[in-house]
Amino acid sequence: MSVARVALLCASLAALGCGERAGDPVIQLPADQSPGGGEPGAAAAEPGAMADPGAGSVGQQGPTGLCGRCNGSDECGDANDACIRHQGQRFCGRDCDDQHGCPDGYSCVELDNSQLWQCVPQNGCPTAAVAVPTLADVRQYVRGRINSERAIENRPALNESSCLDDLAQGSAVAFALTDEPLGKFVKECDPIWPNCNCGWSAEAELTVARYALDWTTAVDSALDTSRDSQNLRFTQAFLDSDGTDLGIGFWLSGDEAWIALSFH
Repeated sequence: MSVARVALLCASLAALGCGERAGDPVIQLPADQSPGGGEPGAAAAEPGAMADPGAGSVGQQGPTGLCGRCNGSDECGDANDACIRHQGQRFCGRDCDDQHGCPDGYSCVELDNSQLWQCVPQNGCPTAAVAVPTLADVRQYVRGRINSERAIENRPALNESSCLDDLAQGSAVAFALTDEPLGKFVKECDPIWPNCNCGWSAEAELTVARYALDWTTAVDSALDTSRDSQNLRFTQAFLDSDGTDLGIGFWLSGDEAWIALSFH
């Protein structure tokens, strides 16, 4: 499909309900904190200030991800992800270029009123409901996988820490919002190390993107320790850690997952 301006491409999307799905946050939010939202028909906002990712509480909101509903671009991801308006509907795009392509079913197009190029759905945004696990289930699965890999290397298991879990969750959401790895750790721990909260001493982060991604596939891909793995730095962080405790943060939205590991 040839690259075209989004106004021409989206002309065929009017009846497809693009923007009706709010994205797929891995945390089950309270009813009054549903992600995305906004009534259709209002003007789309230009990329603006990022929302404050907060302190990593279980109920905090992160980006809605590709094709999620949005009021403004600060809800969609990092500073280059735009909230796109088309015929009274709004949905999140995702920045694309030669280094960052689009998943199957999306094309990289130039916006009419911006220099940003965005992934835009060719046949409408997905509308099928996606099963959302609890954060506790994700953490149990990730910790089990990591400790199994450490056992193979004759390394002791890393213990659960609710304090580190909260820090890691804040890191995962901050990473999703800014595309800046280790941003929370560098800003909050580096200046005062070794006096960081709950003994926080190291961090590792990774993002995994694949269309129709489910959370176990995301975790398995991220924790792949095979020789051909593309995540060597991330996996070495949890295999080589001399710490005793592990915090786990995870955010799944659209077709992308962000994982943060905090160590003590």
